[in-house]
Amino acid sequence: MKNFLFTFLICLIGTVTAHAQDLIVTTSGDSIRCKITREQGDFVYFTYNKFGVPAKTLMSISDIADKRTNFYHEPVAIVPKRTYSRWLYRFQGGYSRRVARISDQVPSGTMSYLKKMKSGYTLGGDIHYFISEPFGLGAKYSYNHYQFKDVSFRDKVNLNYFAVSGLNRLVLRSGSEVYIGANMGYQSYKDQVNSSGALVSITGGTVGVGLEVGYGMRMSDASKLYLNFSVLSGTISRVTVNSGGRKETVQLGKGEYESLARLELTLGLAFGH
Repeated sequence: MKNFLFTFLICLIGTVTAHAQDLIVTTSGDSIRCKITREQGDFVYFTYNKFGVPAKTLMSISDIADKRTNFYHEPVAIVPKRTYSRWLYRFQGGYSRRVARISDQVPSGTMSYLKKMKSGYTLGGDIHYFISEPFGLGAKYSYNHYQFKDVSFRDKVNLNYFAVSGLNRLVLRSGSEVYIGANMGYQSYKDQVNSSGALVSITGGTVGVGLEVGYGMRMSDASKLYLNFSVLSGTISRVTVNSGGRKETVQLGKGEYESLARLELTLGLAFGH
């Protein structure tokens, strides 16, 4: 019986202590009912109820006249440590617009066709690992396609972009997220022209640089509807021309460079864990 009472008292004391509140008296005479979480250096860290909502803060020891642990016997909620998703996966597709200026010396008939070749579509995705809540590093890929055709003529351009990426993330109270990022990598270029059955293939590659801003609207804890706007640049100065089984590398003149600059507006899904 004595052992039972002793065990009961120990459990009771432990329960009361676990739910006890502490008291901090400031040098200005204010009393703060709180739960002291730790003392480090010249500061005391504690949690308290702020208008009915658990909050955490710290106070300099020089501002504290006295502090008493387990002074009250009512619980104070401890603010849980905020968690965030480490991995982010995004998949998107949408409209792509090449923005390079067309020379005024191009014939009017060709000008109309080149203007139509400016608009196309893009598909892509990326993966990022966040080393902290706001900043992540990763890799991305995008594919762009532009095409024009009529009865006897067809021209199609394909771009592939492989890049390393840095992404800054702002998590809103609603759970939605804002993204701002930059990336740099390799862009491949392939232009296939078929005129009355004669096929000419032009290929090349260059370094590409991109900037982006996006918004992920929360759908669930792990998924978001994602809208993104990107600006990408790159310039081809040397191409390989393949025509009739003959291959030739051509160094373009300064006025002949092929610009890959483009704007992209995409919609997709973002997943995190």
